[in-house]
Amino acid sequence: MGAGMPRNAARRARRVQLLDAMADRIDHAREAVQQLHGRGGGWPAHVKLRAPLITGGPFNPPPIARLAAPRGVNLQVYLLALFEAQSRKRNGIAGPCPIPISGAEVSWVDLVVSQAKQNMQAKPPVTATQNRVRQIKSAIKRLADEGLILRDVGESSKRFSFMLLQEPSIRRQEKMDYAIPEHYEGGRSVISVPVQFFTNGWVYFLTDSEIRMYLALKHVAARFRDEHLLRGVYITERDREWLYGISRDVYESHLTLSRFGLVQLVPNPLRHQDGRVVDFENHLRKGRFIPPHRFRISADSAFFELPMGKVRRALLNHPPSREQMRSKTPVKDSEIGY
Repeated sequence: MGAGMPRNAARRARRVQLLDAMADRIDHAREAVQQLHGRGGGWPAHVKLRAPLITGGPFNPPPIARLAAPRGVNLQVYLLALFEAQSRKRNGIAGPCPIPISGAEVSWVDLVVSQAKQNMQAKPPVTATQNRVRQIKSAIKRLADEGLILRDVGESSKRFSFMLLQEPSIRRQEKMDYAIPEHYEGGRSVISVPVQFFTNGWVYFLTDSEIRMYLALKHVAARFRDEHLLRGVYITERDREWLYGISRDVYESHLTLSRFGLVQLVPNPLRHQDGRVVDFENHLRKGRFIPPHRFRISADSAFFELPMGKVRRALLNHPPSREQMRSKTPVKDSEIGY
């Protein structure tokens, strides 16, 4: 990287280098995910996440906020576990996850992508796979600590690594076995993610912050469906901090989400094209309401494309223009899985 490269540009370039280095690993994992989906006969079309995963309360951040880690795989393992359960069963209790950590045609070391590297100077030497196994076991322990799974379930003759539990809720403290979301669980109580988020590998390309911001916006769009279609939605500062547990840094990931084409910025005459508020000092001096960013969730088809090309172009400073990122044609309600 050349001297004087802006910090954000350098960070994006490092992210591209990392994705390039992991390209073969991502392809292998994507094939394993597709194999699991195929075992379920191509079911489901959408993976459903219940709202308590992403919503909390004052001084009680949601589970997804506690799972997120820059270099960890906690959130990745949990999302893949939900995908596996909903691919394996269409309704009822999911039961123990039959996927072993290693040593099978499809195992967790196949499904998980991480920055794990080999260390041949260690005594004894440690392979990248061994390091990935260590990360997966650490993630499973963290998920158990958060009350999202039970570890080491089943008889001693047939022990399973874990079993999903129902998403924790502020209103319900008792642990319950995870049940596949029913068709009648609507947009206010579940967030539907196109299965291509998993089968095309988007789960490996998006950061934990980007995933959290996308799910929060999708939940807001479902809560205020008419508003989303007509004018776009925004997250109030109170909801951002208290309901979704999203910091300002995580909120800023909407910039990359829009460059990846997963969300659309709604044009606002009170904001400049770069997002700054027009005549900000005057707004501040007079105590006027500062208009928030409004967003529309892109149609599910945004995930139908393999992410490598789109993500690389965006990160290497060849994103769509601000005008292209702005929403011009309203997305039809039927094109979004709420």
